[in-house]
Amino acid sequence: MQTDFFGTVEDKKLILDFIFSETNYLVFDHYSEFGEELKQYFSTSEILEKFDLENGKQNAVTFGLWNPLDKTKNIVRKVTLDPKYCNGHTFRYTSEGWGIQRLYFGGIQNGFLNASQFMGFNEKGAIAKDSIHPDHEQEAHQLDWKLIRSDQTKLKNYIEKKLGAEKHTRGIILKNANQLITHYELKI
Repeated sequence: MQTDFFGTVEDKKLILDFIFSETNYLVFDHYSEFGEELKQYFSTSEILEKFDLENGKQNAVTFGLWNPLDKTKNIVRKVTLDPKYCNGHTFRYTSEGWGIQRLYFGGIQNGFLNASQFMGFNEKGAIAKDSIHPDHEQEAHQLDWKLIRSDQTKLKNYIEKKLGAEKHTRGIILKNANQLITHYELKI
């Protein structure tokens, strides 16, 4: 499941507010900073204090979304780093698992609005990859896929149907972004 969209910082705030108020998702960094623990966020304002949601490349800010009721066992994994290439750091953490959803926010760069994405595995894809992926605990067949699909659909529908203003070949243009694009203040 994947939804590509174009949104301004105002659109992104609406998505985050919806996640925190209308879903059971817990929000984590996709990856931690080098040498640090994975951070969980509890509000839109906390995210806005840490990240610039307006500017940046595609996937400038990335999150893992997890509903703890889906039966995913371990969503945090330590990643070993080569200190020669990471300013002396030897580790970082990532949020991962078949039930984890990804939220990638693209920003504005040189007058262009980069795409954002909401994505996650479906049951068939996760089970197929789980059987050949040695790093995972082969838990895809144990997850509550009805719940995962329901969560995915709820957020996808909010993005596409509540916030979406126009369809583009590369994704849904959200309302606030559409105003700026229509008035030639941004390009995609």
